[in-house]
Amino acid sequence: MVVRYSRGRLALIVVALVSLAGFTLFTWPSLTELWSRLSAGLSAWGWALLAVAGLVQLTGHVLRAARTKVPIDNVRRGSLAGQFRHLSIGYLFNLVWPLRVGEVVRAYLVAKTLRISFLYTLLAVVLERLIDVVLVSVSFLVCVAVLGGPISGVVPVAAVVALVVSVVLIASFAALVRENAVLMRLAWRMTAWLNNDLENRARFKLWSVIFGFQRFFRQRRQLLRYGVLTLVSWTCYVVAAGLTAALVFPALTGREAVIATAAPIGVVSPSIGNGAPGTYVDNVRAFVDSSTGLGGPTVVLFAAASWVVANIPVLLVALVAIFVNWARRTSDPLAGAELSPADRYVNKLGRDQDISGSMTHFLDAYFQRQHLSQVMHRLEVNGNVSLVRFFKGGSNAVTLLATNGSGELFVKKMVPPEYAHRLKNQHDWLAERADHRQLVTVLREQHAEDHYAIDIEYRPSSVPLFEYVHENPFAEGAAKLAEVWDYMYSRVYQVGRLEQHPELRDDYVTERFVLRVRAAAESHPALAEALKSDRIVVNGVELDNFDRVLHRIQSTEAAWADLATFRPSTHIHGDLTVDNILIDLPTRDVLVIDPSDDNQVRGPVIDFARHLQSLAYGYEFLNEDEDPVLLGARDGVPEITYRDARSARYAELADFVTTQVMPRRLSPAEQRSVLFHVGLFYGRMLTHRVVINPGTVLKYYGVCIQALNRFVEQYDLPVDADDDEVLGGQPRDEEVLTR
Repeated sequence: MVVRYSRGRLALIVVALVSLAGFTLFTWPSLTELWSRLSAGLSAWGWALLAVAGLVQLTGHVLRAARTKVPIDNVRRGSLAGQFRHLSIGYLFNLVWPLRVGEVVRAYLVAKTLRISFLYTLLAVVLERLIDVVLVSVSFLVCVAVLGGPISGVVPVAAVVALVVSVVLIASFAALVRENAVLMRLAWRMTAWLNNDLENRARFKLWSVIFGFQRFFRQRRQLLRYGVLTLVSWTCYVVAAGLTAALVFPALTGREAVIATAAPIGVVSPSIGNGAPGTYVDNVRAFVDSSTGLGGPTVVLFAAASWVVANIPVLLVALVAIFVNWARRTSDPLAGAELSPADRYVNKLGRDQDISGSMTHFLDAYFQRQHLSQVMHRLEVNGNVSLVRFFKGGSNAVTLLATNGSGELFVKKMVPPEYAHRLKNQHDWLAERADHRQLVTVLREQHAEDHYAIDIEYRPSSVPLFEYVHENPFAEGAAKLAEVWDYMYSRVYQVGRLEQHPELRDDYVTERFVLRVRAAAESHPALAEALKSDRIVVNGVELDNFDRVLHRIQSTEAAWADLATFRPSTHIHGDLTVDNILIDLPTRDVLVIDPSDDNQVRGPVIDFARHLQSLAYGYEFLNEDEDPVLLGARDGVPEITYRDARSARYAELADFVTTQVMPRRLSPAEQRSVLFHVGLFYGRMLTHRVVINPGTVLKYYGVCIQALNRFVEQYDLPVDADDDEVLGGQPRDEEVLTR
C-alpha cells in the first residue's frame, strides 16, 4: 500500500532529509572520529549504560513536550504524542541549522496541526527556552560560588550575559502581557504604519498573545504543573549527563563529578549554533580541562558520548516522526465540523477562520487604552463573555455582539459607571414594553464597579433597515418607514397639546448644543480654527458660521418661537436614526432598537429629526466613509471639504418623510424646526467624535452648519398663515395628530 503525504508533509520530509544529508556531509570527518573514539573506548556494558542515558534523556524530552502542552492546551487540547513528535522534529532542525531554527519549526508544526495562533505558540516556546536559560545560568553561578576554584572563564561570563538578556526579555514580555501603557501605545503606533488589512491582522495577533497568556497565568494549577514539569525534565537531563560522566569517569571527586555532569549542559544551553560534533567535543573538552585539570583521550571520549546521548536518540525519533504521524490532529470536538456563528468566536486563539476583520474597532480602541475596551477584554479573559463583533458608537456606550460560550448570541451594551443611569433608562424603557413585537427584548443587566451593561436579544434573521431600503423597491422601504411611525404613535407616544416651552428650549440649546460644540473645540484644534470666522465654506457653498447662524436664529422671532413650540410626549424613542431600525425577515416586521429617551425636549419632533439626520444628511454614509476631511481657506474664509455620499434612495425616502409623513404627524412649526434639531444632533455629537474618531469631527461640524443655515433660510420665505391657528387652539386634524 502506497502512503500518500500532503504537500506540507512532503516539503517537511524533503527539507529535513536534505538538511540532514548536508549536515552529515560537512561534518563527516568529525562524525567518523567520534565513532572511532566510542568504538575503541566503550565496552558492551558501556554501550548499554550509554543507551540507558539516552533513554533518560528522551524521558526528559517527553516531559518537556508535556510542559509545552500546558500553555498550548489553554488554547486547544492536543495529544502528548503530537507535542513530542513536533519537539523531536524541532531538535532535528536545531542540530543541522544554526540560530535555533528548530524552535520556529516546532512552533509552526504545533500551530498548524492544532489550528491555533502561531505567534502564541512561538512565544510559548521562546518563553520556555528563556526560562531554561535563567534556570541553567543561575545553577552555574551557584555552582561557581559554592565549588570555588577555577571554572572555565568563559562560562561565568556567558552565564551572567545569558541571565541578564533572558531576564530582560522575560520582563519585557511580562510588561506586554500586563498591558504596559507605553508598550501598548507603541504597538498601536507601529501597527498604524501598515495598510488597513495588515494593521488589523498585526493588532489581532498581538492581542491574541496578551489575551492567551493572561488566561494562562491566572490558572494557578496550570502554572504549578508547568513548574513541576520544568524541574522534572531538567532532572532527567542532569541524570542523563551524570550517567554519561559515571560511565567514562568511574572515579571522580564530588567537585569533578559535578563539573563533568554540568559540562554538556553548559555547552549546549547558551549556544545558538548547531550541534556540529567537532565543535561540541572541543567545547566540552575545554570546559572539563580548564575546570578540573582532567585531560587526554578520556575527556574526548566523554565529550563524544555526551554528544551521542544529547542528539542520537531524539534524532532517531525525529526520522520516524517525519514519516509517521502517530498523533491525532486535535481533540477539539468541533474539528472537521462546520462552526456555528458563536463557536467560531469562543476560542480567539484558534485559527479555524479569520475573525480579525470583525474586531477592527475593538482592537483600535483596546490598544489606545479606552476604558470600555479594557473592560470587554477583562470579561473575555475571565471567560464571562466572548466578543463576536465590536461596533463603533456615537456616545459613551459601546455596543457589541457577544456569546457566553453556550451558543447563545446576544447584543451587549456597556457604559462607564458615571453614565449608568442613561443605559439604565434604556433597560427600563425596553423592559416596560416587553410585550411590543416591534421592540427587541432586553435579557438582563449587570452592575459592576467599572461598568454597567445590559444584554439584549440578537435576531440573526433581522437585517438593518439601511440594507433593506437599498435592496428592495422604493415602495417597500417607504412602507416600512410608515410602519415605524404607526407603531410610535399607536404604542409609544402619549402626545400632549401643541404649546410653547421656552425654558426647555433655552436649556436644551445651551446645554446640549452650544456648550458641547465649545467643549469639542477645546480638544480639537482644527475645529477651533473652523469656528473663528463669521463665514465658512462647506463643500463649495459659503454659509454663516456657528456663532453668526445661531445669532440669526435667535434674532428671527418666528424661528426662535418655532423651536419652543412642540407637542410633548411622556415617552419618545430619542434616537430613531435608520441605524436603529431593523427588519425581521421571516415576519417582515420592523424592529426598533437602542432607545435614548433622555432629552430635555421630549416630543415626536425629536424622533423625526433623528430620522432625517439619516435620510436628509446621510448619517450612516458619513460613519462608514473614511476619506480624509480637509480644512483649508478660501479668500480668508475657512473651508471644509468632505465626501457627501448620501444615496439617491435616501434622498427619495427623505422626500417621502418630509412630504407624506411629517405633514400628517407634526404641526407646521414642528416641521420647520426639524432641521434645527438635525443640526443640533450633529453638533452635540462632536464631543464624542473627538474621542472615538477625531478625523470625522470637521465633517460632522460641516453637516451641522448646513442644517442650521437651511433651517433659518426657511424664514426668508412667507410663513404659513395656518400656524397661528394651530398655535392658538386645537390641531386641524386632532384625531391624526394625537393618535
